[in-house]
Amino acid sequence: MYLGMEMSEPGSSSERRRYLVVAEEVLKAVAVGNLTVGDRLPNERALAEQFGVSRSTVREALFALELGGVIQVRPGSGYFLTGAGIQTESQPPLAGTSPRHLVEVRGLLEPAVARHCAQEISRADVERLSALVDDAERAGLGSSQDSIDRYLALNFDFHLELAQTCGNPLLAGLIGQLLGTGKHPLWLLMNGIVVRDPAIRTQQVAEHRAILWAIADGRGEEAGEAMAAHLGALSARVFGSGTGRLRVTRSRRRRSA
Repeated sequence: MYLGMEMSEPGSSSERRRYLVVAEEVLKAVAVGNLTVGDRLPNERALAEQFGVSRSTVREALFALELGGVIQVRPGSGYFLTGAGIQTESQPPLAGTSPRHLVEVRGLLEPAVARHCAQEISRADVERLSALVDDAERAGLGSSQDSIDRYLALNFDFHLELAQTCGNPLLAGLIGQLLGTGKHPLWLLMNGIVVRDPAIRTQQVAEHRAILWAIADGRGEEAGEAMAAHLGALSARVFGSGTGRLRVTRSRRRRSA
């Protein structure tokens, strides 16, 4: 199998270690459907040539992907995409959902959550949600992996708490399932790479505040629009503005046994 890849311009993320850029490009190929479970990645030498990096950089990227449960190394056979769509008893019901589909469905449902919340939310709810945003802002100022992990967890909590206060238990349950899927290793690794940029963390906090302020003021339509804009920005940060910068041309696909 040949995997045609182009390195994207690092832009504001130019300070990231290069192995993270390699890992991100592989994850994007998965997210947009250019790579699927069972596909074998090219070998280290081929990946190094395609990305214009050293084999040691590729090795670091593959190790990170392996730790995230995205690929499996088979001695003598190579690197295979695995786990991204394999459901186990410990995974949420929609664990096989791709990150792109996850964000699309959230973009349909969560603006409705925000509009409902503007009519249902109490002062105590606003204070609790505001505290979550404040905690996320403080966590986002850190640069350690622990700080980033805490920042991501608080962001998930913000969306989950909103859903639970919207007054519609069915809608809240659907959002809970979607957010549970968002904790799958593939999504967590991809999202974690994106928010390594401090400017993105700062912007996401500002987006959450805008949503909450509109809700607290009872401005339902504005709250829905702010949520839609927030999730649209999330999609653009993760996937880019197009259909994905990675192109895959398969001459032959090898499936896992």
